[in-house]
Amino acid sequence: MKKHLGDLLLILFFAHISLYANNLASYNLIANKHEAFVKEPIKITFFAKQKDNTDHMFFLLKPKSSALYKIKLLKKVINDKKYHSSTTSFTYILFPLKAGNIKISFDFIIQTASDKAVAQSFVEDHDDNIGIQTSNKKISLAPILLTIKALAQPVDLVGDFHLQSKIDTQEISQYNDVNLLYTLQGSGYMVHLKYLLPSTHNVTMFSDVQTLSSKLTQNGYSVKKEYNYALSAKKNFLIPSVVLKAYSPSLHQFYTLKIPSYKIKVTQINPETLLDKNEVPQEKRYLNFISIEQFISYIFIFLSGFFVAKITNVQFTRKKKEKKYLDIKESQSPKELILVLLNNYYNKDINPYIAKLEKLQYSKESQWNFKDIKMALLEEIM
Repeated sequence: MKKHLGDLLLILFFAHISLYANNLASYNLIANKHEAFVKEPIKITFFAKQKDNTDHMFFLLKPKSSALYKIKLLKKVINDKKYHSSTTSFTYILFPLKAGNIKISFDFIIQTASDKAVAQSFVEDHDDNIGIQTSNKKISLAPILLTIKALAQPVDLVGDFHLQSKIDTQEISQYNDVNLLYTLQGSGYMVHLKYLLPSTHNVTMFSDVQTLSSKLTQNGYSVKKEYNYALSAKKNFLIPSVVLKAYSPSLHQFYTLKIPSYKIKVTQINPETLLDKNEVPQEKRYLNFISIEQFISYIFIFLSGFFVAKITNVQFTRKKKEKKYLDIKESQSPKELILVLLNNYYNKDINPYIAKLEKLQYSKESQWNFKDIKMALLEEIM
């Protein structure tokens, strides 16, 4: 008798806890469909409303991960304008990855906090903010059950997409490229296609893929991708057609995206025609058109010019060096010279001189003279 009485009390205790949790808030978890195909987007919505108005209330919802599906949060909306009356909605987009019956489970937690706990979390200094001390209650949610069907045929895309192409030319020389751009745009499951064109024998191909936009929506990911190709060859070649198989959940039908093939004509160019033979001087004996007298005069002019240039260059180099280090010479204090060195001569070995200048600037016991430091510095870097 005592044993049965104890079991009854235990059942009543857990029933009281469940009833108390249910009295905290009302909530609802729904999906917009319970049957779908693999990779077809499913919208799951959760709504919670505070019923117990004693304290502040917060709602936390987190889906449990699984290899059977991918699930992403689309949006979360909180309305807590009324005192102790909070409502929160969560919208998730789920993509089933395998056929069969799958179960979507969530962790749901209700947090409550008193007015005093909320007030203590806000202080005048923003850096001193502390977290709100809450009381957490985990609530059991019935999982969502889905029936996922396999597609009748393999596809490259699931969703509503369209494909366009743009080519700059269909006739090139053997030294030029054909530039081809494919643009894939639409909404559905994530696009994982890395290449649209296969490699072709005797055709050099460079490719680049750019995702211009990718945003989660109720219809899946809204995507725009560009596939850029540069192709070249020595002979005529064919760019193959691009064919993508797809399934549209909104239209409940299969469809095909197709770009026709391109025939590329390659013009042959003789490499010898690229050389300008008219400008290549023919070999002739040097003394046939320049006399000895002209040769000597040229040597004289050359040597004269060489010595003049040498002298001028020495003077120019000297002036350039003098001008280059003028900022050091015109520095009036150790502090000013330190700034000059750090700004203009950081790539030189200036650390020993900066140490001397700092000691000269800030210590009366320095054994160095400012003028001597500048002279030594100039000898070092010139």
